[in-house]
Amino acid sequence: MRLRLWGAAGAVLVALVGSASAAEPASQLDRLLAQENAGKKITEAASVDDLGFLRRVYLDLVGRIPTDREIQQFLALPAKERRAKVIDDLMGREQFADRWAIFLSDMFRIRYNADGGAAFQAWVHRALETNKPYDVFCRELIAASGKANLIPEVGFVLGDEADPMALASVTSQVFLGVRMACAQCHDHPFDTWTRKQFYDLAAYFGKTRRQETRVKMRLLGVYLTETEQTSILWPPEDKAKGKPRNPVKASFPFEMERGNGPHVARLLALREKQEADAKAKADRSRGTVEDLIGQADDKLKGKKKDDIEISDDKRKLNVEGDIYKASALRAELSKLITDPRNRFFSRNIVNRVWGELLGRGFVNPLDDFKEDNPPSHPKTLDYLADEFVANGYDFRWLVKTIVNTGAYQRGHLPQATDAVTLRESQRAFVAATTRRMVSEALYDSIVQAGHLFNVKHKPGDNVVTVTRVVQEYVDVKDEKDPKGVKPKPLGDKKDKKMAAMARPAIPATGGYDLERGIEVDFKSALMKKEDLKVDAMEVKSNEQIEAESMMMTRPDGKKMKLVVREVKQIVDDNPRFTSSMRMASPAPVGHFLRVFGQTDRATLDEKRDGSPSMRQALMMLNGRLTNEAARVGALEPMYVLLAGPKMDLDAAIKLAYREALTREPTTEETAEAKKIIQEAKDALEGMADLRWALLNSNEFRYLP
Repeated sequence: MRLRLWGAAGAVLVALVGSASAAEPASQLDRLLAQENAGKKITEAASVDDLGFLRRVYLDLVGRIPTDREIQQFLALPAKERRAKVIDDLMGREQFADRWAIFLSDMFRIRYNADGGAAFQAWVHRALETNKPYDVFCRELIAASGKANLIPEVGFVLGDEADPMALASVTSQVFLGVRMACAQCHDHPFDTWTRKQFYDLAAYFGKTRRQETRVKMRLLGVYLTETEQTSILWPPEDKAKGKPRNPVKASFPFEMERGNGPHVARLLALREKQEADAKAKADRSRGTVEDLIGQADDKLKGKKKDDIEISDDKRKLNVEGDIYKASALRAELSKLITDPRNRFFSRNIVNRVWGELLGRGFVNPLDDFKEDNPPSHPKTLDYLADEFVANGYDFRWLVKTIVNTGAYQRGHLPQATDAVTLRESQRAFVAATTRRMVSEALYDSIVQAGHLFNVKHKPGDNVVTVTRVVQEYVDVKDEKDPKGVKPKPLGDKKDKKMAAMARPAIPATGGYDLERGIEVDFKSALMKKEDLKVDAMEVKSNEQIEAESMMMTRPDGKKMKLVVREVKQIVDDNPRFTSSMRMASPAPVGHFLRVFGQTDRATLDEKRDGSPSMRQALMMLNGRLTNEAARVGALEPMYVLLAGPKMDLDAAIKLAYREALTREPTTEETAEAKKIIQEAKDALEGMADLRWALLNSNEFRYLP
């Protein structure tokens, strides 16, 4: 049976994966875990209750806690069907791609400010949204060449400045879960990898180059391309000692399985069928020649001649390779890494996803597979990896299968459990590991609990005077005056327009509001509207460039000066927050997301730190996000229960607990909540105090 596992076939398969059942594999995983746990001194925890499961699965699949309405819809389902149905529902939501794009962005160290970073972030989101097979996804990352932004997937290699040595370390660790970095300088002291093997792997990137196009120091574009000569030579420079150094021939140092196991045969059969189905569908939709001609005519109607010519230019550029060249070496490496007989590849990703969902992997650290660090449950790991391959490297299938297991749905052991039993039970996956929400999920859950995704106050309820610090260009009378001349605002419209073009006024941020961020429009980031004349090096004339470089000078030759001044504005401060899942990442230093664990994604080994800190406590206690979430707005359901003729304090307290903690309050909690509310100036302020306390509780931040 023949199947094209690589190349154009990948694009055909993208939308066809994702229908396989996860129930039976989930049950088999639990059976294998039980077999491998036999004889261990462990204590099994009971399954988490329904509402605890609901909260957990919402946080893991869509990155936020459920709303009160979603809680009621869940409870209305038959008890035996609730969990499976809510999993199916969440798997189909757009927010699933939001949540898991965060996971992959951490894994591949996607940085918004890097070359093509915004497009790369959007491309990963699109891949999850369309359920692109994971092997196809990874091949595109490794093999891509082209211009940053126009070919978003080149962001992976450009993220390490196309440095072959860095990429050898990154590729082995990120895609295969093997740490080879030590072998760059010497044979690995704790593993089998040699320095020569490291150089053999680096040679796949030896001809790859990061290339910039500039005119008069102005950056026009960044490309990933190939050269004829490699930069990887042997012996290493520190060992050569005057001897000639020769180009290293690329060689894959990882051992493949011999032959095709049952899981590979199933993959081949699946993709053979998918290709046949896709071809049949394409044949049915092709239509007659006359239909095709009519469709082409319709598409051309209304288009300008320049648009058609630009499209032709683009095709010509790609064919001739005037700007960049494809990489045969990296294409070969991408096939070797994602080969279904390469068990490192499949075991690495299933171990990472398992660790993300259960708090620890079969192998820990997650990216450190080696002989002296064996899996805790090798049969279970191999089964899940093989099923992942057999189901077409379907990422959604993988997540769905894991959350359907009894292991994922376990509760916590009692606090009185001794430390050794607790540790061994968690390692055996028969008791839940303590997990804090990832920072994005914590942010979005506060927004959700506080009804801040939409405005919740009526217009005029929050009128305040805000002082902003802005920057603007003003006319300078005499730049030679040593004392400096007091600037005055620019006069005519032409001068003001030029100043605005030079640098627009910028409102200052920071201080109290450290939770805002730049929202990325994923759809716009992937719209390939490029200036093809720039790509073809048909740059602007020298006169145009000189004119733009003199933008800070007035037409009459007088200089402009950048000044800072305070501006007072009266605004209706009716806050509304967007999802952190769509923010440019990583966030700035000091931002809420960074304080709660998001890394700068610069270092390969840096992982999110889930430990608490004083800075986190202060941000939750005093930050604007928490305080705005605590306030009760007139447009949210809570308001009518606290003000007016339908006041119902008991119902309001129950609603507050459901919205914040996804459960009903106990009798003691209800009594304490009433006391808090009654001691306040009024019911609205009292409820704000109660909600603030709930948001600051450990129960809110940690998964059930």
